[in-house]
Amino acid sequence: MKSNIFLIFSAMLAMLSCQNKIQSKRIDVKYINYTLESVSGPKWEEVINGEHSTFLVKSSIVDEIVCDSIISIVIKLKPMKKETIPTENYPYMHCTIHYSANDSSILILGHWYSTLDGVAIVSNDSLVKLLRKYSGYNHPPL
Repeated sequence: MKSNIFLIFSAMLAMLSCQNKIQSKRIDVKYINYTLESVSGPKWEEVINGEHSTFLVKSSIVDEIVCDSIISIVIKLKPMKKETIPTENYPYMHCTIHYSANDSSILILGHWYSTLDGVAIVSNDSLVKLLRKYSGYNHPPL
C-alpha cells in the first residue's frame, strides 16, 4: 500500500515539474499585422497597447530548442555606443522573453535598431530571423 502511494505521489510530482518546465521558457510576441497596415494606420504604441486590436497579432514561441537558441543569442547581445544610436526608430515587434517563471526581459525590434530592457543593442540578424520565423511574422494571419 505504501509503495502505491509513493508511486502516485512520484508520478504527480513528475507531471507538475514537467508542466512548470514547459511553461517557464517561452517568448511572447506582439506585432502589427502588416497586411492591414496602411500609410495612415494607427501608431505602434496604440496597437501594442491594445487600442486597435484588429492590427495586433499575438503569438508565443514555446518550442524549447527554439527558445534556447533565441535566449543564447539574447544573452550575448552588446549595447550600442551612444554616438551610434539613430535619433528615430520604427519598432515592429515586441517580445517578452521568459527565461524562467520569475525572470524575463523585453526585446523590441525596430527598423533602425532594437532595444533589450530599454537599452539600444547591436543588431543580430540570426536573432531577427529566428523571431520572425517562429512568431509567424513572415506569414501573419489575414
